[in-house]
Amino acid sequence: MATARSRNHSTPWIKRIFTSGKRKPAASSSTSADADADAGDKRTVYVNLAIPSTSLDTHGRPTPYPANQIRTAKYTLVSFVPKNIFEQFRRAANIYFLFLLILQFIPAVTTGMPGLSALALFTIVLLTMLKDGYEDSKRSASDKEANRAPAVVLGRGWTNVNKLPAHMFRAGLFSFLLSDSGAEGSIGGGGSISASSHGAPSKDSAPDMAVDSDAWLQTEWRHLHVGDIVLLHDGESVPADLVLLATSEDDGSCFIETKNLDGETNLKSKVSPPATAHLTSPQHLAAFQCTIDAEPPSTQLYSFKGSMLIHAEGPSASNSKEPLSVDNLLLRGSVVRNTQWAVGVTVFTGDETKIMMNAGETPSKRSRIERMMNYQVLSQFCLLFLLCLLSAILGGIYFGRADSFQAVFI
Repeated sequence: MATARSRNHSTPWIKRIFTSGKRKPAASSSTSADADADAGDKRTVYVNLAIPSTSLDTHGRPTPYPANQIRTAKYTLVSFVPKNIFEQFRRAANIYFLFLLILQFIPAVTTGMPGLSALALFTIVLLTMLKDGYEDSKRSASDKEANRAPAVVLGRGWTNVNKLPAHMFRAGLFSFLLSDSGAEGSIGGGGSISASSHGAPSKDSAPDMAVDSDAWLQTEWRHLHVGDIVLLHDGESVPADLVLLATSEDDGSCFIETKNLDGETNLKSKVSPPATAHLTSPQHLAAFQCTIDAEPPSTQLYSFKGSMLIHAEGPSASNSKEPLSVDNLLLRGSVVRNTQWAVGVTVFTGDETKIMMNAGETPSKRSRIERMMNYQVLSQFCLLFLLCLLSAILGGIYFGRADSFQAVFI
């Protein structure tokens, strides 16, 4: 839950139609600090605490955050035809042949049957559209696999106060057209999945930290929200950017593999704040109260600044504040290794995770030959235009002189 009410994370559905597959590009190292400073105010996540009225909107609702589902595909069902045609006619050759086709429909300059020229251009555009659609369907299938990956969150009576009410999420026709999953509740939470698809926890895990414990709810990555408490076991991928709360180790440490983020195969050590290392059961997590202040979403993989204000129980107890750094942050895409289990609270989801902010826009394939052809087609078009213009000017001059014009042909 962010204190910045000026920044609205909800995206209009009409905008999502034509911006699918586009994300914020990675900022350069020289301008990243300024870009992150302008990204928004700090984010505040409330765990087991009522949200103050100053952090709610005029309707008494918390600030909406992006869903944890991602989309790297370039097209949607609605935007495929117009966006693909626009992409194809960015090629100089297609524009050139379209220009010639238009001239073919002018009786004064036509040299053949316009239908045949139109059929040839239409066939090329159609075949290219089918190829692009097939490639994009593969990206969409990969998105679905990631969005529907199993996750385990604290549930069964525990409520995430940072999450919008279920009736606020889109469903129905627009959800099918705009969502890569097309399923109800793809932005909401609470759906359960079969436990058979989830990796089995270690036999040495604490009983309360087992997947089949009544305190945990099995769901999917796309259903995660900011403020959810997520349980991970050895060998599982991190579904969102999490602040580590506790692990199976007494000192709250764990190891992660980040080759999907930076290509490094050596394991990195992460550690939970000392004040939360004792949260080794769902009962402790459900009673734990804190406020996490985090920096705005950032492209910096090795930088994170924040703090955790722990609310102590009892009237005489005093609150304590723990600093947070990148050593306390588990990034989406990393994998838990050599650790029986780890628990963290979600701070960034979906397109605001560091891996997605560094992904940039889905590129358009441009081969070297195609770029060379664009240059040559433009050169030939300019040459033909100059020749036609020169011929027209000279013809006009001779045509103005009736005797000399006739003498040329005689």
